[in-house]
Amino acid sequence: MDDFVQETLLKRLLAISRAIAGQLDYQSALRQIAGEVHQLFKFDHMDIAIILSNGKDSFSYEVGVETQWGQLVGGARPIVKSPIRALLLGEVPHLLTGDAIEDDRFHFEGAFDAPIYDAKLRSRVHVPLYVNGALLGALSISNHKKNFYSEHDIDIAKHIADLLAPFFYALSQAEAAKKAAIAEAQALNREEMLRLGALRLTQGMEQERKRLGMDLHDQTLAELTRLLRHLSRLRLSGKVEAADLLLLEEKVDTCLQELRNIIEDTKPGVLDLFGFAQGVEAQLERSVAGITPAITTVVVDKSDDYLDTAATSQRTTIFRIVQEAINNAVKHSRPSFVRINIAKFRSSLRIEIIDDGGGISTDAEMRASGIENMKARAALVSSKLSFVNTGDHLGTQVVLDIPLNAIQGVGDTTN
Repeated sequence: MDDFVQETLLKRLLAISRAIAGQLDYQSALRQIAGEVHQLFKFDHMDIAIILSNGKDSFSYEVGVETQWGQLVGGARPIVKSPIRALLLGEVPHLLTGDAIEDDRFHFEGAFDAPIYDAKLRSRVHVPLYVNGALLGALSISNHKKNFYSEHDIDIAKHIADLLAPFFYALSQAEAAKKAAIAEAQALNREEMLRLGALRLTQGMEQERKRLGMDLHDQTLAELTRLLRHLSRLRLSGKVEAADLLLLEEKVDTCLQELRNIIEDTKPGVLDLFGFAQGVEAQLERSVAGITPAITTVVVDKSDDYLDTAATSQRTTIFRIVQEAINNAVKHSRPSFVRINIAKFRSSLRIEIIDDGGGISTDAEMRASGIENMKARAALVSSKLSFVNTGDHLGTQVVLDIPLNAIQGVGDTTN
């Protein structure tokens, strides 16, 4: 290589170095250097293949003729299917061909070689990208004409590759660091959400325990005490009339019904017996029973009973959220109707609890209505809970969005 050629090469390499300075991604860097490389290589297509951290896949970036290599869904392709797998696996120092269409090295069973034919990439030069002795990827340059490149071009391509390799290595490290930082932040956020969720749920369970205790004391225990006194009076009187037995029977029946309601609130067995939608409908009907004026109720399930395939713990948690929303609507909003919609979309399941009551207008009402507990339960099933309250006595809409990929199957015990 004479002095003039060396000087020209050095100028181009310096120009390439200046072109990539400050670029923050592979594609932008490749576009910036394309013009300078073209002064050294008349190319129709150039690409950079970067080996991913798993060592099994590569990701391609290209300029010039657009091919499927640079238009991949998801980006990565197995190295073993790459037409230049021998180079990416470190088996050869470089590849040079006068006609890749006819060269058997680029074609084998399972090879992703369609772009070679489609783009008529005949003459090709492929050199590795090395950083600290480790193979990072490959630089590939192609021309439509046959026998366009020579061994001399291999040397020039290696100079370019040696210049680019540290820069692309820095980009790969920065990208890996960014992904690691995002993953760490997401993990910390999930951990904090679960911690707060567990705390609020524990508080909610304690409140639920107190409520059940009060229900048992105020209803069942009080009724049983009255029954015991009635029985004592009958025993002391020495005579029992049919009317007395009928009254006792009615009181026992009332006591049993109250106890059934408390147990049903504790464990919604209807979910296992009839399914989620039926359980919600039964809960809704029970909540509005005996209220004057009557409250109209509607349950519309367009999910094809999707939640019935979910694990029991998740299904019960979601039911508790809906149950609390129903209770809030009935107790606090004084509506004339309550409607529940269950619908399945492409990536999520949505449950809407809609009423036309007065809504929840104060922080005290928000706390009393158990909304924090509802949010805690939603966080534990990776769901989003939102409230729409107009404040104009036009009702409240509670929306629970559950990602489908967060719903575990009945046999899944990973939660």
